[in-house]
Amino acid sequence: LDESSGAYDSNGGDFVNADGKTPPFWANVRDGKNDTHWGPCLPPKPPSHQAEEESLDWRSIIQWNNQRTSDSAIEYPRHDVAPESPPWGMCKPGFIIIGAGKCGTSSLYHYITGHDRVLPASEKQIHYFKYFPTKSMAWYLGHFPSTQAFLGSGALMTGEASPGYLPYPDVVALAQKRLPGPKIILAAREPLDRAWSSYRYNYVAPALEWAMKGKLREKSIPKGMTEDYYRENHLFSFEEMLKAELKVLRECFKPGGKGEMKAKERFGKMSWAIDEFQRREEEGLPPLIDLDEHCYGSKVKHTLVPRRQWADLIEANPDKIINLPNLHLVQSFIGRSIYALPLEWWYIAFPPEDIYLVCNEDMRDNTADMLNRLTSWLGLPEFGFSDVVSQGMYNVGGHRGYDKATPWEEVDPDAVDAGDIEAQDDIQKEDEHDLLEEREENIPISDEFRQELLDFVRPYNERLFELTGQRCSWL
Repeated sequence: LDESSGAYDSNGGDFVNADGKTPPFWANVRDGKNDTHWGPCLPPKPPSHQAEEESLDWRSIIQWNNQRTSDSAIEYPRHDVAPESPPWGMCKPGFIIIGAGKCGTSSLYHYITGHDRVLPASEKQIHYFKYFPTKSMAWYLGHFPSTQAFLGSGALMTGEASPGYLPYPDVVALAQKRLPGPKIILAAREPLDRAWSSYRYNYVAPALEWAMKGKLREKSIPKGMTEDYYRENHLFSFEEMLKAELKVLRECFKPGGKGEMKAKERFGKMSWAIDEFQRREEEGLPPLIDLDEHCYGSKVKHTLVPRRQWADLIEANPDKIINLPNLHLVQSFIGRSIYALPLEWWYIAFPPEDIYLVCNEDMRDNTADMLNRLTSWLGLPEFGFSDVVSQGMYNVGGHRGYDKATPWEEVDPDAVDAGDIEAQDDIQKEDEHDLLEEREENIPISDEFRQELLDFVRPYNERLFELTGQRCSWL
């Protein structure tokens, strides 16, 4: 390209950052190769008289699109297209945040897309590979900026954040098959802290809402009472829920347990996973486990006991609330805090260098350093995130919406300057550890069970750190 292209550095500086990293899908441009793609984007559909294989005048395309950079010019087509149709005029995501839920994925997504060379999708959570796999890739790519908007703005990347991707091996297989090449990002949080957040968000909040509106299946529970009334009389405690789940997980994780055997039965002969199953068996390594799909079982009774793990709880407490939406999240407060087991499946399908762990506490306490490291790894140029981060954190303090920022002083009243990333850089690791311990101590469970739970998850934390080559401040 020459200087007249406008949107990109004619010397190729956009395609290799200061640390020598190239953004996903831009290697062909970096190397000066003619290609049917410009970075992650396909050209607009060619005229009928032009054969698809003809070389494309990308300079003209960029010059034309560089004039279409106003907000009104950004298009997010949402139409469906037949699966065999090429996704003309669409761009592939350069990164996918796969989880975990309640680990800061909303904040992380907004911080990344705050970079001036990154464009957001039409929505943060698309969940294509989990909930919409029968739709075409054109439907999926239609959630991202069009080629016109992408190239016209000089963007280098777009992406999405769907926390529902992490737990499921079938999602891994589908993503590898249909979209090789993006960077995979996992956000992880101290397991007990994450479980407590999920309990409040996915159990307590909807239970109170449904009870007060009279929407519960447990018809013996009166509607229109106060929150304190329901908390005292009709909600299972955090410890009760975790003890019931922990019993199920111990059984599922034991050698020859359902998590191991069902995973082998379903995926052990699939081409993308068979070598890893054999390697682990030959080297005596821990087996792959399909935790979310096979550890929790199914319904015992259609209305009263939605999951087997709660049968004893409900028998002893028939007037307590359990039938709620999103039971797959309510059943797995601990399970979805064990990050290593589902992440191991992603390491089978994607290169290790393309997977990155973000520690949740770094988003709060070391934001600038975290974002600089992440930006470098993504292949993006340096960027000052101060204005972006100063907005606060997203989707915290109750479900206010994935796009709703909560100011830092509301996130943590004792840290009014939490949005000051220069000040955050001064926080030391031992201080982070103290803050985590303080938050853990405020979680309402007995000391004995707290220790039992932490002992249970500790080996899986170590597997996570060994797998990723990165270590968070929690053990």
